[in-house]
Amino acid sequence: MPRVSVVIPLYNKAESVLASVGSVLRQSYGDVEVLVVDDGSTDSGVSVVAGIGDRRIRLIAQANAGPGAARNRGLGEAIGEYVAFLDADDEWDPELLRLAVDALDAHPECGAWVSGRAVGPERVSQEPHNRRMGLTGGAWRLPHLTPPKALKFYVDFCHSSCVVARRSLVLRYGGYYDAARSTYGEDSYLWLMFVMNHPLYLDPAPRVWFHTEYSTLGSALLGRHPIRPALTASGQLLDRCDAAYLGELNDLLAYYRLIETEKLVGQGRLAKGELETWRSRFPWRRGVGGKVALREMVVSASATLAPVTRVLARLAGPARRRRS
Repeated sequence: MPRVSVVIPLYNKAESVLASVGSVLRQSYGDVEVLVVDDGSTDSGVSVVAGIGDRRIRLIAQANAGPGAARNRGLGEAIGEYVAFLDADDEWDPELLRLAVDALDAHPECGAWVSGRAVGPERVSQEPHNRRMGLTGGAWRLPHLTPPKALKFYVDFCHSSCVVARRSLVLRYGGYYDAARSTYGEDSYLWLMFVMNHPLYLDPAPRVWFHTEYSTLGSALLGRHPIRPALTASGQLLDRCDAAYLGELNDLLAYYRLIETEKLVGQGRLAKGELETWRSRFPWRRGVGGKVALREMVVSASATLAPVTRVLARLAGPARRRRS
């Protein structure tokens, strides 16, 4: 029985999946199974994986259901004590699994091991910023009264390709959010529960290479993401949160709400009265800093002026056409 199950969701990644799977097979720690879940791909990615010919690989096929559902399908088939989820356009450093297993074996109190990453074709390391944010390595627990912007960073640090977790805990929290074929925030929904409930073992060094040039979700949809499930399905997060961290979670949800309303008002899609509805659902439970308060004021002013701006834009349209 392998100690580590590696789940790779595959959807139209023929260009990159060979490098991703290869980075798992080249690990210095070899007690693994590799579950590649084809989520209804229409390119040659499945043939690429089938051609590798390694007995540790299992190909699993399903109709297209989204990244969360694909990872959960792999989770359901996994048998390892530890489980990792590598995206089909990312690569691992050869020592990643050995470092993760050694750390988790030595620190049974930690729910998961999480590493830093390098981003893009230039492999830009995020380690300097990780260290500026206080992630110096080793066992770590979320400090109480962490400001919401910093808390968002800590949750985002737990990117799926960078996490090796205890499979029993991933199962306890129900795996990834997979309702309505969610394509955004389905991963942070899961790792947020880890941050709120368990110590983690953090390694700020870039053990993962993010190939953003192949991304069709995430950074490729910047500014056009759907509403994150942490807001649309917040009840489960609140129910499962360590009671000692409910204040931090509520403020993080309020911060997510602020980001969402900033996006909507900027796109002219915030309906009349909708801002107050959002704020009543996700209020600040504690005081907010000056910068966050200023952002709330800007959203209020923009929402108030939006109807006037739309009217002026409609009036200006005929005038511009006449001048042209």
